Order: sequence, then structure tokens, then C-alpha cells
Amino acid sequence: MKKSIIILGLLFFTLIAKAQENEKHEFRVGYSDATFLIMGTGLSDAFGDAIVSGIYGAKIDNAEDSTLGMFEIGYRNRITERLKIGVDVSYLRTDKSFETKLPNSGGIEHNKRRAQYFLVLPTIEFSYVRTSFINFYGSAAAGIIMMQTKEIDNTNAYTDNATAFGFQVNPVGLRVGKKLGGFAELGFGYKGIIVVGISYKL
Repeated sequence: MKKSIIILGLLFFTLIAKAQENEKHEFRVGYSDATFLIMGTGLSDAFGDAIVSGIYGAKIDNAEDSTLGMFEIGYRNRITERLKIGVDVSYLRTDKSFETKLPNSGGIEHNKRRAQYFLVLPTIEFSYVRTSFINFYGSAAAGIIMMQTKEIDNTNAYTDNATAFGFQVNPVGLRVGKKLGGFAELGFGYKGIIVVGISYKL
């Protein structure tokens, strides 16, 4: 009887340990700099403002830009010891306020411009080196980016929506921790250059 209990106990703890080793599900929360999107938005705004200024003689003044960077949630499912697939959903918002001085009337328009980006990227991740505590990996993702730009002046509001191809390639990634861990990734694409965050394995 005692032998049976001991064997069952050992079997039980072995199964628990095996289940922990085979953790397949990983949930992530992250933040990225979105460098290329922010730079692209800035260049697009500057180009549009230059056209308006050149055609109508309007002067853009007192411009202020603000953004908090890109936030994301994600999921990974481990297919093999080295391969994971999943999806990341990211959000970025940029705001700009400025004044447009009209040459003919001498009036001033107060403008606000907001751009919002939703990024949905199916992702594949490959581990170069993987232990129970450290995972050194790379990832590649491709999907869509949905963009909405809204501008408000003294009398009117304008909204523009668009959808385009989005991608992110991070050849260098490091996760440290067991169930709960922190990660950092380096690469290029719509998320930017650096992605950092925390993840939890089930």
C-alpha cells in the first residue's frame, strides 16, 4: 500500500513537472518605440502643411506634437521545442495641435490632428537557444495596419481611414524568467526598433 502511494505520488509530481516543462501558451504585454511610424507621420504632416502654406500662403505656427509610443498585447503557442506561432495586436496614437494664420482675413485657425494606428500581426518565433530560464530567439511577423487620421479646425472636422500591409522583423530577442518573465527584442518594422515587455506562460 505504502509503495503504491509512493509510486502514485512520484508519478503525480512527475506529471506536474512534465506539464510545466511543456508550457505551450504564453501571453504578452509590451511596449515599443514605433520609430518609423512616428517619423512617417511627422514627415507626412510636414509635407501636407508645406503644400497648404505654399498654395494658400497660410503660416503654420505654435505646433506641438505628443505620443506615448506603441502598446501591444500578444499570444504565443509553442508548436515544437524551438517553434512558436501567435499574434500581436498593437495600438499607437499621435496628437498634434497647431495654429494656421490665414493671409487674407488675418484670422487664426486652431487645429488639432490625431492619428491612430491598429496593427494586427500573425507572428512566428524561433528559439536559437532555450533553457528553462532563458530563451534567446528571433521572430518575424506580417499582417495589416489600420490607420485613422482626424483633423479638426475652427469650423470643420475631417476623417480619413486606410488599411495597408504591416510587418515586423526582430532577429534578436531575449526572454528571462520561468512562468513570469521579461523580454526585449531588437529589429525593424512598424513596431519600431525596440520592443520590451512581460509575458506569462500557462
